[in-house]
Amino acid sequence: MKQFVCGLVALGLFATLGCGGSDFPDPIPVSGTVSYQGKPVEGAKVTFLSRSGGRSASGTTDATGAYALTTFNTDDGAIPDEYTVTIAKYDSADTGESIDAASGEMGANYDEMMAAAASGKGDVDAEASDLPAKYANAAESGLSRTVAEGQANEFSFDLE
Repeated sequence: MKQFVCGLVALGLFATLGCGGSDFPDPIPVSGTVSYQGKPVEGAKVTFLSRSGGRSASGTTDATGAYALTTFNTDDGAIPDEYTVTIAKYDSADTGESIDAASGEMGANYDEMMAAAASGKGDVDAEASDLPAKYANAAESGLSRTVAEGQANEFSFDLE
């Protein structure tokens, strides 16, 4: 019985402490809006790609063009860092895939998703974007932002 109790205590301690912490600092809330030619863009994927090789973040715009970034958990923000930003919007009819703007899920293979966003070669061609193709390509977007503690971290993008 004593071994059983000790086992339960050890299991409880392990469950409380977990397997160790993350190597990343806590994300900071990041939000903003996306508009194209002065009008809000709904369903655009906004991706902040870390310039230091750290963890990137993404979010999807709602009907008002507003987005909130997700790094680990829905709408938790982005880790303080310098980022290159990509913005792409695909009509699901063009891709044959559904776009789930509400899920906030990062997907099973985060590294592949971020590499595709960085290269501008995601699941569909950048040419099929409802926005100018340059915004979907990290090398051509011309968009960058710095997320830092102690500032608002609200970033709006008015695309032309």
